[in-house]
Formats: sequence, C-alpha cells, structure tokens
Amino acid sequence: MRNRDRVKTSFASLPTQAAVTEEPWPPTPPVLGAHEPVAAGRVPWPLLVGFTLVFLLFWLAPPLEGLKQSARFFPVALHTVMETMAIVVALLVFAVCWHAHDTPRASGLTVLGAGFLAVGLLDLAHMLSYKGMPDFVTPASPEKAIDFWLMARYASALTLLAVALRPWRQRLESIPRGGLLALVLGGVALACLLRLLHPELFPRTFIDGQGLTAFKIASEYGIVALLLVPAAVFLRDWRRGADYDAGSLFTAVVITILCELCFTLYSNVNSLFSLLGHTYKVIAYAYLYRALVVAGVQAPYEQLNREIGIRREAEERSEFLAYHDALTRLPNRRLAADRFRGAAAQGQRSGSRVALLFIDLDNFKAINDSLGHLYGDVLLTATARRLVESVRGIDTVSRQGGDEFLILLTDVGDAESLTPLIERLLERIQEPCRHEGHELISCASIGVALYPDDGEDFDTLLKKADMAMYRAKGAGRNTFRFFDTHMDAEVEERLRLRNGLHRALDAGTLLLHYQPVVNLATGAMEGVEALIRWRGEDGQFIPPARFIPVAEESGLIVSIGDWVLGEACRQAARWHADGHTGMKVAVNLSALQFRRGDVERSVVEALRKSGLPGHALTLELTESILISDTEQVLSVIRNLKRLGVRLAIDDFGTGYSSLSYLKRLAVDTLKIDRSFVGDLARDPDDAAIVAAVVTMAHSLGLLTVAEGVEDEETRRQLHALGCDHAQGYHFARPLPAAEITRLLSEAGLPHEPALAG
Repeated sequence: MRNRDRVKTSFASLPTQAAVTEEPWPPTPPVLGAHEPVAAGRVPWPLLVGFTLVFLLFWLAPPLEGLKQSARFFPVALHTVMETMAIVVALLVFAVCWHAHDTPRASGLTVLGAGFLAVGLLDLAHMLSYKGMPDFVTPASPEKAIDFWLMARYASALTLLAVALRPWRQRLESIPRGGLLALVLGGVALACLLRLLHPELFPRTFIDGQGLTAFKIASEYGIVALLLVPAAVFLRDWRRGADYDAGSLFTAVVITILCELCFTLYSNVNSLFSLLGHTYKVIAYAYLYRALVVAGVQAPYEQLNREIGIRREAEERSEFLAYHDALTRLPNRRLAADRFRGAAAQGQRSGSRVALLFIDLDNFKAINDSLGHLYGDVLLTATARRLVESVRGIDTVSRQGGDEFLILLTDVGDAESLTPLIERLLERIQEPCRHEGHELISCASIGVALYPDDGEDFDTLLKKADMAMYRAKGAGRNTFRFFDTHMDAEVEERLRLRNGLHRALDAGTLLLHYQPVVNLATGAMEGVEALIRWRGEDGQFIPPARFIPVAEESGLIVSIGDWVLGEACRQAARWHADGHTGMKVAVNLSALQFRRGDVERSVVEALRKSGLPGHALTLELTESILISDTEQVLSVIRNLKRLGVRLAIDDFGTGYSSLSYLKRLAVDTLKIDRSFVGDLARDPDDAAIVAAVVTMAHSLGLLTVAEGVEDEETRRQLHALGCDHAQGYHFARPLPAAEITRLLSEAGLPHEPALAG
C-alpha cells in the first residue's frame, strides 16, 4: 500500500445518516390530458326538506287560509325584481353554456344553454305582461302573463328532460350550434307572435273572481310530470358519481317542482303562493347556474390546473431521473461526476484528496437468476441504504448501474486511513437482507482510486477504480484493492493481446505444435498432444500462459478452440494417410467451449472434414468442466462417445474430480498432473499419490498418462509404478508438425532405443 498524507478526517467515528427509502419516487404520473371526472356535487338534502316543509305548511295549515287569499304579499315591484333576477340568471346560463370550454364536445351544455335562452326570453315576455305593467303590444292581463309563464315553464321542463335523456358528453352533430340558436329564437318569436296577435287560440287559464282554471292547473301538473323524469335521472347519475354536477341539477329540478306546485294553488297573482313560487324559481335557476359554472368554468379550470400539475410533476420527474437512479433514488454517474468536480476544486484549495470507490456485488447475478429481479431490486435498495448510512453527509453514494455502486469521499488523506471505512462497508454489505421468507446475503469487491494521485478527472479515476475492483475480484472477492501503476500496464497488455488475438485468427499467426506421448513399456510414440502457439508481430512466440486467459476472458477461446480442433484433426489425418494409422491426437477443451460453443457440432464437423476416425481423437477435459451444468456436460459427452472419440481427464488430482464423475463420464484416460511427477524420484509422498492414481485407474479400466517427465529417473520410476504413457521434455519438446512427421518417418524418437531398455 502506498504512503500518503495522514487523513484529515477520521472515518472510524463517522455519524450515520439514512437517505434511501424503499418507496419509488416520484410516482408515475397519469397520462397528460386524460379526462378526470368532475365532482358530481353535493345534494343539499336539509335545504330540500326545508323547502318542502315550507310549501306543505303554506298549503295544508288551516290558520293560514286568510293569508293565502291576501293580495298584499307580492306587489308588482317585488314581482318585477324577482322576474328580472330569474331572467338575468337564465341568460347567464345561456352565456356560460354557449362559451364554455366543453361546448364543442358536450351536448348537455349546448342543449341546456339554448333551452334557457328561450326560457329567459319567455320570462321577459311574462314580466312585461302581468297586471300593472305597461302594455306589451297588447294590454297586460293575468291570462297573458300566465300564458307566457306556461310557455317558459314548458321550455324549461323540456330542456331539462332533453339534457337528462342525452348523455352529457355526447356530441351534438345532428344540428349545428348556429342552427340550434336560430331554431330557438324562431320558436320564441313564433310563440310570442301567436299569443300577442291571436290570443283566442289559447285556452282560458284565469278568471277574475274565480281564480285558476282547470286547464291552468292541469298544465302545471303536466310540467311537474315532465320534471319527475330528469329528477330521477340526475339523482341516479349523482349516486353513480357522474362526470358533471348532477347534484346541483337534481336540486334545481326538485325546487322547480315545488315552484310549479305553488302555481297550482294561488287565487290571485299577488298572493303568498305566487311569491313563494317565484322565490323557488329564482333559487332553482341559481342551482342551474351553479351546475354550469362547475361544468363550463370551474371544471375546465380545475382540469387545466391538474394538467399543469401533471406536466410540472413530469418535468420534475424527468429532471430527477436525469441525475438519479429510479430504483434506489441515489445520484447517478452524471451527478456523481458533477459532485466530483466540486470536490476536486475544494481539494485543490485545501490540499486534500478525493477518493472514488467502485463497488461491485459478487453474487448478485445468482440471486437474480434464482429468485427473480424483484429480489434483486430488494437487495440493491438495501445495499444502497447501508452504503449511505456508512458515510458522511458530505460524501456521495451513487449507483453506477446493475449491481455497481460508486462512493465519492471528499476531504480525505492517505490510502491507509480509508481502510477502516472500506472494511466497515464490506461488513455492512454482508448483513443479511430478508424478504418474503428469503434471506439474501451478498458480498462485494471494492476498487479505490485517489485524486489527484491516480488521475485528475472523473473518467480517469473511474477507469482506475474499476481496474482495482477487478483486481479485488481476482484476489478472491469480498475484499478491496487500491489502484497502482502496475494495473495500468496489465490492462494495456491484456487489451493488446485481445486485439492481437482478433487479428491472429485472420492473419494465420496461430499455429499448432505437437508434444509426443510415449508408451513407457515400448518407448514408442503412440500419439501427440496438440498445443497452440502464437507468433507475435515481432516474430517471437507469445507464451500460452499469457494469451490463453485473455482468450477465455474475451470469449475468443470458442473460435480459437474450433480452429485448434479442426487443424489437429487435419494433421492427424495426413499422418494416417502417410501410413501412421496408430497415431492419435489429443486436443484440450475449455469449460467456456462447453458453456458457449457447440462442442458436439465442432467435433463432428472436424472429423467429417478431415476424414479422421473418431478413435484417433482424444478430447482432454479440465476438471472445472465437470462441476458446471453436469447433466448438460454428460449429454454432450455421451454423444461424443458414440462417435468413438476418446476422453481424458487433464491434470487429474488438482481440481474437483470424484470417482462418481469418472464412472458417469466413461472416460478412457487419466492424465497425472506434473505437480505430482516433477519430484517423483525425491518425494515419497508424490510416489505414493502416483501409485494410488495408477492403481485406481487400472482398477477402473483406464489408461494413465504422466505429464512433465523431465529426466530418465522419473521415466523409470513411472514405468515401475505401472504408468502407461508419459510426455515431457525428456522425450521431446512440443514440435511443429513437420518435425513430428520426420520422427515418424525415422520410426521413433531420437533416443527411443534407450527407452526400451
């Protein structure tokens, strides 16, 4: 670990803070412009009951009989004021409906407005016609006033009936708005002309000294009958929560019914019932107006406010998501980079450092794959909370994406001072997280880079913290590493090798060397192991130990393995064609080829194209293949065995092999690892292990091959222990195919006679 300045702030005693909640923020907004129902309005039941009781009191109470006949309660002046109020409200109803926001798409408003224009005009004719008013074309009289009254009331009742029976928001397409207005004005004009010019066409409604006629009373009851239908409809819609103010419309209709009942009972136009009826009419109009203000003015305004609120919320959500992670609500990489710039500027002024921690959960994929993404989200949220609780308020915890987090620590000193905090982070991450009966346990690998030592910009620090995190994973996971300059060189080297391997497949700079496999009993070369070699651009060979791990990491090992298999089979087929039909070739397969490639297809294709018989090919399997998806591996191996291909377990004894695997895989050969062979002549433990392996193999009917034979003494001892075959520098180094061909033509290895002795 590098020496740094001592830390300025102690992390061992930092206060904790909670800044992450499990609730997502912000909630998903509704679709902009979506229609939301207007409140149906409240029905003032106490008011309706009170009005009804007043009406019944005036109607049924015997002591009030004298008051009912009096002509003093409703003088002309008061009558005129109340009618004027009713006319004004009716015309306001028309104006609001006609210019309301909903008019183009709501027939309820259009019909109501047109109808009450007619009602207002007919009420005006009524006001100009009752006794005591100046002549309106013809002399004023109670009958003239009553006729216009009945016209206005029927216009009102029919309008409310039409509004109730048509869906409120059904488009009015049969009659255009201008045509509807002309029809209403024409109808009112025709009614007025008929009454003014031909009064004889209208039945008697009032007789002086006698009061109302039967026709007049029946007409009022007809209005009441018509109003009962919209009252029932509006009450039903109010109970269902209609998208218009059905409550106010219902109230207006009920009060209008009381109004009409009053006008079946008076005996003179200035009586108490006439006053009560006109009072009810004005109140009913007021409730109509209220319903229209809600539907035509208040509702659009509220809808506009809702849409503005929704849009503002969407903008805030968009701004939030631009700088935060939606799941954990942590800052994202963009905001972390912005905060780094501020921390770096402060660090320059104070002479302090900024630390960037790159955190990757080690077993997150296993949890996601086994339990599902919901459990993965729970674990990520819990991890985010623990990270926030473990750092100071001036620090930043960020989610990089997936199962990766960043922590930006400001105002820090040397690397050693960060160790207690990082160790605490590792402990907090390992704490169990329980969800729906499952216990989720994770661990993490952490890489650390410091500003300005390791870089002066965010992207450079992020890259180097990432390198250090992968070094921590390589060190066994659940640990941390600080960046050092050697990591840069390693990454550059791996990148260079990866790019070179891509080119090598096309450029033909990959080639095979073959190491002889010798029968220890006869000294004869019975086969070879194909070993890949790579000649670099400078003409020098690059050791397999350097480029094979890069090939596996990048996935190139699959295509490289297919090439090796095909090339080895072609070369072995040539040797068979030259008469060396006993030659066998062994090819190594990696675990990645089993997981990502189609091994069976590759083997079949290589044998078919080369013409090599299956028994001449040996596939060497590493023990790591046996512990990954065993059933799938067994299925592939069974199919390969049907082709006659032989199987060998490479480096036996160093991995995870078990006798059950040997039995189920039906292998043919065990290759004893060089770690047991190198000191065979000097280490009795190695001799015992080799003897045990050979005995076990023979008891199972398997052949044995010892790797790494470097001297004659080792060869003799292996032969004495019963080992069947061997390979190593004592016999020959891996050789080009031409050299093996030469040896075969010379009928053996250069020192073959010595081997037979």
